[in-house]
Formats: sequence, C-alpha cells, structure tokens
Amino acid sequence: MTIDKKDGGLPPRENPSLDMPAGAGFASLGGLGAAIDGEAAAALNPDMSGAAPGAPADTGPDYHRGASGIVDLARGMIGGYAPGAEWDEPTSARMAASLAPVFEKYGWDVEGAFPCELVALMVCGPVLYQSARAVALKIKQDRFALENARPGVTDPNTIKGAAAAESGPSAGSPGIGDMSAAETLAAATAGLPQFPAM
Repeated sequence: MTIDKKDGGLPPRENPSLDMPAGAGFASLGGLGAAIDGEAAAALNPDMSGAAPGAPADTGPDYHRGASGIVDLARGMIGGYAPGAEWDEPTSARMAASLAPVFEKYGWDVEGAFPCELVALMVCGPVLYQSARAVALKIKQDRFALENARPGVTDPNTIKGAAAAESGPSAGSPGIGDMSAAETLAAATAGLPQFPAM
C-alpha cells in the first residue's frame, strides 16, 4: 500500500507570515486599521479630517467662476482687437451664468485644466496686435517723410515736382491768399519804420 503525497510531491509553500517575529504582524494591522478608520471618519464628517482648521473642504471645481473668467478673457480680447466692440458688465454676468451649467454638464474644469498657453494668447494677443498696428503706421509715416525729403520732389523743374505742382497749388502763407507780388511786398513793408526823405 502506497501513500499519496499532497500537491503531487511538491515542497510545501512558504508562508511569509510564519517567518515574521511574533507580534510584528499585529502591530502593522493595528496601524492599517487606524488609517482606515481615519479615512472613514473624514468621509463621513469633513470637519474631522486632518485638514487645517477653517480650510474649506474640497468640493470640486467652481464652474461659475471658471465661466466668468472665460467671459472676461474673451471680452478683454475683443476690446483689445477692436476697442469699443466689447460688451458691458451685466452682459458678462448673463453670459457667465449661461455658460456655467454647460461647463458643469461636460465636466470642463476651466481653472484647473485650461491650457496656460491659450490664456497667454488671449491676454497678450490683443496688446501685441495693437502694438503691431502702431508700428506699421509709424513705418508708413517714416517712408512717406523720407520719400518727400528727397531733392527734386518739390522742385517744379523735375518730373515729380511738376506732377506735384499740377496736382494742386501749394497752400500759400496764411492771410496772403492770391495777392500779386506788389501787394505782397507792400504788405511785408507796411510794418517797417518810415524815415523822412532827405
């Protein structure tokens, strides 16, 4: 008669808990139980959590504040690109109130998940656009002044000067109008002191 060995003759499995010193497993179980009890108490009563006293409980994202921020960013961006085209404060409040439920429905946490690059573009874009327009206008004015400062532009004996003279008469001195040369000389010498003839 033969005796069958358990597990097909394989050596018995080692149990790590058997190798631990006496009492060590119970101490770790006690710490684990205390941690679970603390988490359960914090879940049931947030005031008893380990957070600092007076700190607000984490209730999730504030969708209305996020919607207000998006509306304010868009308003500032439109005002920067086209001054005077932005809307007023009551309209901003209505827009934010209508956007908040949409953000909540789709779980869009604008404050925590909005890309910082997009915020920077919305804030800096209008300022850079207006600055670029001012620089372009200054370059245009400088080119015009440089073109008209070349010799021969106002000389009627040159092609450009003749074209400018034909396009319209140059404005004379204020108060003189269409006077003749004799009247101009008389008007210029009227204020000179008169000496008796000798």
